[in-house]
Amino acid sequence: MKKKKRSKHSSPKQLQKSIELGAVTKEYKADAKQVIKELNELRSTEIASYLQYKQHAYMAVSLFSPGFKAEFNAHANQELEHADLLAERIQQIGGVPIFDPEEIAEKARQAGVEPRQGRTMAEMIGQDLTLERQQIERYSVLARNIQTTDPVTWLLVVQILAQTEKHAAELADFLSREADVR
Repeated sequence: MKKKKRSKHSSPKQLQKSIELGAVTKEYKADAKQVIKELNELRSTEIASYLQYKQHAYMAVSLFSPGFKAEFNAHANQELEHADLLAERIQQIGGVPIFDPEEIAEKARQAGVEPRQGRTMAEMIGQDLTLERQQIERYSVLARNIQTTDPVTWLLVVQILAQTEKHAAELADFLSREADVR
């Protein structure tokens, strides 16, 4: 007769004792505090990007580029959606999303992301592309660091990364078309 293997899973009693940890169980292998810190930083960059895209949407009034206003607004809405998704994940793993506008601005600044106002359409698109590229780098690093230790956050980060790469590709295409017009 074979010996019964002991399950590595927590018993219901063990899970009940640690109920205040929410979604974080003993199977969660990441450093939750570090992940929360990085997610709050990324969330701050998403909010800064939202502000920049909105400002660019307000300023995109050129007759030569009527679609840019709609595109800037669409990207702004997606940046805000990313910030909301990150906030939800921060809360799920026991953190608190940063709420203070000054702290959000400071975290974004520390990450090298500050909203800018371009004077020309090409300048605005270039600034937006720069922000997207900065975020691509940060999301890529985080995804690499948590791939095996926090699969849920990893999946979220990879999904946001894919959309961010799509934004960057669209902006690069707009810039090349803008250059062709000259």
